[in-house]
Amino acid sequence: MLHSKGQKQCPHCKAVVVHKDAQTPKIPKLLTPAQLQLLEFTDQLNAPVLVNALQLLHDMALYQSDHVIDEDEKNALFSAKQLWEHIAALLEVRS
Repeated sequence: MLHSKGQKQCPHCKAVVVHKDAQTPKIPKLLTPAQLQLLEFTDQLNAPVLVNALQLLHDMALYQSDHVIDEDEKNALFSAKQLWEHIAALLEVRS
């Protein structure tokens, strides 16, 4: 529980109380090693180029193909779209 004399952990919960002076990096603790590797790869590849490439592949598969798209392919295209949107959002945060 919190009070004016300082912070103490609630005896009924298992939440960890973080003090303001604790300067630990949060990103490596929130991401898995595979996610960190993907971010490093994306950064090296020049993320705006990767976003454009994913959009082009998505649009070509969806709009310029005579092939009927089944449910698995729709899910894969949607995943590609989500990936480029998240990378684009990271780019906006960085700039």
